[in-house]
Amino acid sequence: MEAVIFDMDGVIVNTEPGFYIVANKFLARYDKSITKEYFEQFFGGASEYMWKTTTEMLGLDIPVEECVKGADEIREQRIREEGYEAIDGSLDLIRKIHQEGIPLAVASSSARKEIEQVVDYFGIRQCFQVLVSGKDCRHPKPAPDVFLKAAVLLGAKPEQCLVIEDSNNGVTAAKRAGMNVIGFRNLEVANQELKSVDHIVTSMKDITLELCKSF
Repeated sequence: MEAVIFDMDGVIVNTEPGFYIVANKFLARYDKSITKEYFEQFFGGASEYMWKTTTEMLGLDIPVEECVKGADEIREQRIREEGYEAIDGSLDLIRKIHQEGIPLAVASSSARKEIEQVVDYFGIRQCFQVLVSGKDCRHPKPAPDVFLKAAVLLGAKPEQCLVIEDSNNGVTAAKRAGMNVIGFRNLEVANQELKSVDHIVTSMKDITLELCKSF
């Protein structure tokens, strides 16, 4: 194992429930809504795809760009009012891996601006050599592009990278990249199967340095 690559939403920061709330706040403008079960299929993926699929399903004639912008504005207001909430155990793990001198990256479907805001908010930017947004890649998760780009920037071979993910889309992307994957199943947030992971935990506190080094 040459490097560890973290997903961000649902792994470092507890944003997945907020995404669902924000989506329904935006849809309420048009007297529409979606269920939590429907929304869960898009965890870890690109927001553009979610909005394209959702507007078609609901029969709404709204440009995807307008949906993304409107939802982002609602979400940014929530963050200004409430701040970010870290996933319990994630920050300690990041700092321990960094102290061991193991290269670290974030590979997230969120925009780079959002990634930078999160790592700065928690004071962990110095722990990461690389921050990669799926929005800067040709294909978003579940395609492997964001993870392969992170490996290149880290100077690590994909098969010697360990990914920590919480979503089906993210796990699929990491395995397509040829990487080992620890799946974090957050029982309070989403019903994600996390098939094909190499190891699964239900708490970030269960991921130790020893476990990471075993891959």
